[in-house]
Amino acid sequence: MLLTTCLTALLTAAPAPNAEKPIKALPTLGKEPKIDGELKDLAPAQDFKMPESASGSSSGVRLKASFRKDTLFLGITVTDDKLLGEDQLDVTLFFPDSGTTAKGVVYRFGNDGLRDAPADIGAPAFAQALVKSAVKPSKTGYALEVAVPARALPRFQAFKQLALSICVDYADVDMEGGEPSKITSCPTGDMAGGPTRLPDELRKNLKLTPTADVEGLEARETGWLGYSKLHYPTWALGDESFTADTLAHLIAGETAIPPASVALPAVRLVLNDNRPIFTILTGKNPYVKDTCVSENELRMAMYVTKDRVASRVLEWPAATCKLGKAMRLELDATGSLEIAYTSGTTHHFTWTVDHFERSELGMNQ
Repeated sequence: MLLTTCLTALLTAAPAPNAEKPIKALPTLGKEPKIDGELKDLAPAQDFKMPESASGSSSGVRLKASFRKDTLFLGITVTDDKLLGEDQLDVTLFFPDSGTTAKGVVYRFGNDGLRDAPADIGAPAFAQALVKSAVKPSKTGYALEVAVPARALPRFQAFKQLALSICVDYADVDMEGGEPSKITSCPTGDMAGGPTRLPDELRKNLKLTPTADVEGLEARETGWLGYSKLHYPTWALGDESFTADTLAHLIAGETAIPPASVALPAVRLVLNDNRPIFTILTGKNPYVKDTCVSENELRMAMYVTKDRVASRVLEWPAATCKLGKAMRLELDATGSLEIAYTSGTTHHFTWTVDHFERSELGMNQ
């Protein structure tokens, strides 16, 4: 009896195998600060110490951060005895637990304020336009105040705690055309002492309710995408009710392929509850002139939509050298879906709760 009691206590007390180590959240501001370069109104912001490796220079940077509603506020103090136009300050934001394909974004500043960062590391143009900043010069450098709203953040965690890395890199050019000396708050690639955390109210205030299979949430100019653990968009929330074109633009952007351009039919499918299913084509057309390139493949992603919400229900080949082209897509009232290819192959699917599953019954290959 005693042994059973002890084992029960141990099992009850044991942490979950994938339990997160709690991180203290950034302080929340009591009122909206004025973005004017005065950092006093960011109190009670958290101060982040620069690592020892960043000291010993005539230049220096200090960082503080806080949060309110759905916005990250940064206060950065730059000490530089000789400010030049070539000096630049990069702020990198990255949520390390938002998925293996998630990337950070860089916002670049100078003593003249926000600048354009290279396209391969910088935030998209719509996000850049959302960021507010102000610079206040001083005798020893300048103070930079930055407001980064949720839509200007990189992909963040859908359900886990919002662990965030904030890295500040300053390139100080002491003479025209000279090599800059560099100062970083992340000499090992991450914040000294580990990441900080945004309060969970960020997601609550945004009213984002993704499906359970979503790992990371990422803003787009016209809505939000939810990425699954398999790293593709599996959920979407639009600013307006979806059409086939607006969903394709949100999900795939310029990589979306119009069916007519690859000689495939544009088929509109509707579930028996009147929810439309929109199909998005991506990939490379294997049929080039009179040949078929085996390395190329077109894929179709089907999303069931209701007003502003879309969920992926099937991802399948649309055209390959082996299958041919998907020229017939039929959905009956029972939820049975058939995709017939020019090779003579027909694939069958059945509707199961919230997606299509491959059915072996009546399969023609």
